[in-house]
Amino acid sequence: MPSSLSDTMPDKSGVTFCPIDVSNVQELSPVNLGPDGERKLWRRIDFRLVPMIFLMYLFSFMDRANIGNAKLEGLMTQLHLTGTQFNVALSVFFISYSLFEFPANVILQSVRPSRWLPGIMFAWGIIMTFMGLVKSYPQLAGVRFVLGIAEAGFYPGVVFYLSMWYPKYKLIYRVAFFSSAAAVAGGFSGLLAYAIGFMNNLGHLEGWSWIFIIQGLATIVVSFVGVFALVDYPDTAKFLSAEEKRFIKQQRTLDIDDDGESTVTQHILSAFADWQVWSMGFLLMFINVPAYGITFFLPTILNNFGYDTAISQLLTVPVYLAAAISMISVARFSDSMKIRFPFIIISALVGLAGYIIQITDASTGVKYFGTFLAVIGGYSGFPCVIGWLANNLHGKYKRAVGMAIQVGMGNLGGVIASNIFQAQDEPRYILACELPPPVKSERTLKLGGNVVALEIGFLCMVLIVAVFTVYAYHRANIARIASAKRDEINETEYAVGLYVI
Repeated sequence: MPSSLSDTMPDKSGVTFCPIDVSNVQELSPVNLGPDGERKLWRRIDFRLVPMIFLMYLFSFMDRANIGNAKLEGLMTQLHLTGTQFNVALSVFFISYSLFEFPANVILQSVRPSRWLPGIMFAWGIIMTFMGLVKSYPQLAGVRFVLGIAEAGFYPGVVFYLSMWYPKYKLIYRVAFFSSAAAVAGGFSGLLAYAIGFMNNLGHLEGWSWIFIIQGLATIVVSFVGVFALVDYPDTAKFLSAEEKRFIKQQRTLDIDDDGESTVTQHILSAFADWQVWSMGFLLMFINVPAYGITFFLPTILNNFGYDTAISQLLTVPVYLAAAISMISVARFSDSMKIRFPFIIISALVGLAGYIIQITDASTGVKYFGTFLAVIGGYSGFPCVIGWLANNLHGKYKRAVGMAIQVGMGNLGGVIASNIFQAQDEPRYILACELPPPVKSERTLKLGGNVVALEIGFLCMVLIVAVFTVYAYHRANIARIASAKRDEINETEYAVGLYVI
């Protein structure tokens, strides 16, 4: 306790605090590593964090999306899936995934990331392995639901984890790099499915069973590697010096300790009440519908172009590799220019062009080119949307909860996408809607627009919501700048609190 009134002094907000102890001067003093030192430090951090996370997310996305490859390898026939049963099996994953993302990110606040992330990966690897042994539609749907629970904590947990390491204008590139594993997973899954297809009837199991079993066992192996390869947070990282730890803390413009004295419950409620969480959630949902739709059904779409099963699996590979390169490139430019909005708009427009090609009478080669644009457009804007909210949410708990809500809403887009492309609408996927008996003729009439037109509609919603969001951020920034100038606050001080556009 201070010995006299002179031992205390108020800061700008009127809060009284004690003078800095000499022993703490070194910890609070600015750290300057120099351009070369900074570059080497971030490169070293990237090397320790990103490759392992990339590998883990690669298997995460393969394990949820390989059902599209399994469909061509006898899944539908052996399990006697009819009507919308395949679509329901896709949907139930996203229902449980969305419901459990929020509690999973709350749990992460109390569990070490190096244990939590590999732990849930081990769980979904076990589940994926047993999926290869299901014998009926109810079993398939049930296992898919449980798989969603196990995977729910991974993506929002990783984004939160990275936000604790990187400053806002270095975050999106890293998010994009590990998120590009989703695109690589699409290509790698197709390549693997092509190879596994030759194991058909081995051990009295069809090719689709081996797809699930082999990828599930590989996931388990990677989860054990993750336990030893992952580190927790900068403060406890043994590969960093004390000076480097202080530098990282200074570089993060989003302070991880700015939760104040409010309770955890108050921070959670604050996230639910924040307009930007919901705006970004809808934006991610509208992006995910075309992204997941093309991911689940690309092998089938290519098969309907006239290619056989093996070639259809292989033709997915270059499409997803192009999407991965695009995601990383877009994020790189976004971070260097310190803006998000224009890249989301451009990505949506590229996707629109791809889907418009699909509804024309163009040749097969042109339509295959259109699938490149559709996948690139669906994937490229994804990291920018995730990072946009992470950049603009302050507070450790609020950021964790807000990002879980956003990703949870985004994955509801997976539920929609799972039910757009249905078997009865192949090969051009025209929405089927029979007339009621009094009006129905002998010839079945089909009404409604092309299914691809729905994907176009969702991409148009991306444009609308993105414009609304950037307008709201712009108005809020103008108000903050005006208030800061009235209070004669230095520009370098109020600039930190401005929303990223």
